Amino acid sequence: MHLAFPLAASTAALLALAGCGDPQPLYVDGGYVRLNANPSGPSAAYFTIHGGDKPVVLRDITTDAAVRLEMHESKTQNGMASMEEIDTVDVPAGEKITFAPGGKHIMLWQINPQAVAAGKMTFTFIFSNGDRILADAVIENPDGSASAAGNTTAANAAADEHAGH
Repeated sequence: MHLAFPLAASTAALLALAGCGDPQPLYVDGGYVRLNANPSGPSAAYFTIHGGDKPVVLRDITTDAAVRLEMHESKTQNGMASMEEIDTVDVPAGEKITFAPGGKHIMLWQINPQAVAAGKMTFTFIFSNGDRILADAVIENPDGSASAAGNTTAANAAADEHAGH
């Protein structure tokens, strides 16, 4: 019975200290680009944004490896699927925002063939707090295989992360 109080007190102290650590960072990971089977059609990119200690708004995404990109969101309403361009994305503190097939995604037109040959491309995510976060995305063929020889490990890692393994 005498051990219960010291144990509870030490547990409470550890929990209080855990709250005093470094603030949770805002970051982006898990990026991959799925090439379109039709080379003249747009491809799609997917990522996960991890919210930091304060809410922010994703205001823009850029890349030098494509002629044009747009943020889109797919929705199904009354049995009808649609896709619309979105300008911004709210990122609540401590939350994950997933860009994934069937939801939010990045549409890319005319990806640079050198990026495809390299097997990856870099994106810049621009947030309302002034953060500009660089994130790489593995480029995949339409069937999900790696687009460049020697990049199979990175493609598999991205696919495993995307599948939740």
